[in-house]
Amino acid sequence: MSDKTNNDIKKTAADESERQPEKASFTGGVITAVSFLAVIFGFAVAGLISPDRAFSDMENRTLQQKPEFSFERLKNGDFTADIEQYMSDQIFLKDELVSVKTAADRMLLKSYLNGVYFGSGGYYLQDFQPNIELVDRNVDKLNSFAETVKGQAEVSFLLAPNAVCVLGDKLPAFNKSRPQEEVISEIESRLSKDINFVCPAEDMKQSPDKDSFYYRTDHHWTADGAYFAFEKLMESMGESVPQVNWQTEELKDFYGTLYSKAPQGTAKPDTIELRTADDNEITVKYVTPNGDHKAPAECTEQEGVLTNSTLFAEEPKTTKDKYATFMGGNFTLIECDTQGENDENVLVIKDSYANSMMPYLCQKYKHISMIDLRYYHMEPKTVSQYVQENNITKVIYLYNVDFINTDNNFAWLD
Repeated sequence: MSDKTNNDIKKTAADESERQPEKASFTGGVITAVSFLAVIFGFAVAGLISPDRAFSDMENRTLQQKPEFSFERLKNGDFTADIEQYMSDQIFLKDELVSVKTAADRMLLKSYLNGVYFGSGGYYLQDFQPNIELVDRNVDKLNSFAETVKGQAEVSFLLAPNAVCVLGDKLPAFNKSRPQEEVISEIESRLSKDINFVCPAEDMKQSPDKDSFYYRTDHHWTADGAYFAFEKLMESMGESVPQVNWQTEELKDFYGTLYSKAPQGTAKPDTIELRTADDNEITVKYVTPNGDHKAPAECTEQEGVLTNSTLFAEEPKTTKDKYATFMGGNFTLIECDTQGENDENVLVIKDSYANSMMPYLCQKYKHISMIDLRYYHMEPKTVSQYVQENNITKVIYLYNVDFINTDNNFAWLD
């Protein structure tokens, strides 16, 4: 065989060898593209044929349903906004996909997701960024209301620090969360001197029991944290703390709101403690039950008002949102009659942190009203009128730092 023929054979073999990786690369690309399209198409089809979910237990909220089309709603942008929210809410296997995403991020050693830091000891810690301008506006509203009721009711303010403040030593080494002390100091300096102010942040930090003051997976404080703060509130008001033999019911396997933002299989569930005193009969009246929950199903109607004989709702005990067991959730106006020590009319203007403090407040005061400004809108009586007409002698603001830093409903306080 001639040298020319040998060279031609070698060249052909070389060319074929070079084309093999190109073919493999092309084939692999086609397989990847087809697989990707199959997944996208499969999820699209599954989303179309699967029934829409009305409520998300994971997110603890009502989900957007398929919006009705009209040219007017299309023109003003309502339809496009609703359809975008609908598509986001009704993604097939959305909760499972979020869990997979969290697991992947944790494998990559990420310590932050959806506003939550993964702290040591299994604690989820919510990021905090001060909004001093909003804080100042909210405090001004609190000052103005205190001036309105001056002479009739004493006003106290229990400011609850969040876990990111008290358990800040559990934050990852590299984080961008800002100290809550900055906002706490701003509130204290701007608050009227007529308001008795107490924030137990430093005392909680120094307590050897501080790890028990907050849930690992939720943004609320625990029964222990609420009781610690209650003692500090009573001390600041010059009042004694009732001595009680508590009976405790435990709700296990609680996964809270912070877990919902970054669910992962390795998270440790919390236990909620419900504390009651056998010798204290309590009547809870859901005067205006149009908050984010319906009045507990076990309520009975008395004189046109839904009434319960306990601070704890039954239905939430078996749901994911077990914290809603306290008071059944958040409502516009609740009134409680108890056998507490002091025969006084007390108004608690509050966020959800107050719900888990109610067992202790009910041991102290015989008549307690709770108003949540997130829902107390356009009511027949202003809050100041309610104070006057119900002979309120003590007003207690009970808010957590993050709430004061983010909420816009204080405008309804007048």
